[in-house]
Amino acid sequence: MTQFRKSRLAPVCAFTSSLLFIAGLAQAVAQDGSHHGPSQMRVELENAAMTVLRVTLGPHEQTGMHDVNPRLIIWLTDAHLRDRMADGSARDYQRRAGTVEWVSAQRHAGENLSDEPIEFLAVVPTAASHEHR
Repeated sequence: MTQFRKSRLAPVCAFTSSLLFIAGLAQAVAQDGSHHGPSQMRVELENAAMTVLRVTLGPHEQTGMHDVNPRLIIWLTDAHLRDRMADGSARDYQRRAGTVEWVSAQRHAGENLSDEPIEFLAVVPTAASHEHR
């Protein structure tokens, strides 16, 4: 395939991936009647290499138990959180705005322990980006 054809197909593939992501999320919500992750989550950027999600948790908001893929987290606000893991263990932690960290795949439920909303970006690599290394 020529470079020209590849570059013309990239936006189509990205758009198709976005639709599939949204359709999959909508299907999951429709199947079990609820969304267990954060209530305020939106896609900021999606391409062949990654999806960037902006996540906001309101004061004292809790999420249900949900799975997350490996991801880079960039904290946009200070945060005081509690993570409950699938095995029943829990840990409280604090992050400062500007902190960057890697989060491995896990099943967890989160809780914002502060009186202020917290916000972070989750940069999730796509499986396709790992295939081309």
